[in-house]
Amino acid sequence: MPSYKLMYFNSRGRAETSRMLFALADQKYEDYRFKDGEWPGELKGNADLFPLGQAPVLIIDGKAMPHSKAIHRHLAREFGFYGANNEEARQIDVVSETVEDIVTKMLPVHFEKDEAKKAELLEAFKIAVKPFLSFLNKYVDNKQFFVGNKETLGDVVVFWMLDFMGPMLSSAFTDYPALHSFYKGIKENSKLTEYLKGRPDTPN
Repeated sequence: MPSYKLMYFNSRGRAETSRMLFALADQKYEDYRFKDGEWPGELKGNADLFPLGQAPVLIIDGKAMPHSKAIHRHLAREFGFYGANNEEARQIDVVSETVEDIVTKMLPVHFEKDEAKKAELLEAFKIAVKPFLSFLNKYVDNKQFFVGNKETLGDVVVFWMLDFMGPMLSSAFTDYPALHSFYKGIKENSKLTEYLKGRPDTPN
């Protein structure tokens, strides 16, 4: 089995899906979180560790792999969380890209510093994501998992998105009962439960 070292900020963000995949697989890895002054200090300029000058990166047997989504897919394939066949992999891709659409719309709200502007952006965001949340809600209705009969990358990215977005958009739970049921099931009764209870209390 390769050795793994995940390098990112001391937050959840774009590394949390990878951390959850490691937890689901019960796979040991080094969860390296930048210390004060390391980023964008000495580490960002290290082309061997950060070939694109961005984080996260996954170091696999000493070789750096950039791009969070590429890391997710690689780990999911390695650990058996990318479906049992091409059809399931296709569905996982659809679910994952739907989440990416939502996250892309969410980030301007998340990073806005001006409170008045943030409130304005949030209202627009709530409207913009309705079709995407409705799609995911219908997809998982009356099912424990989005694809197949066990956790896959699709489940992990949806859970991460809901966990990230929950404080910002409570209607994700009140208006979409299947998503709420899915989120609760993963959080309270899955292989991820122990990890979620013990993970560091850091910002999203």
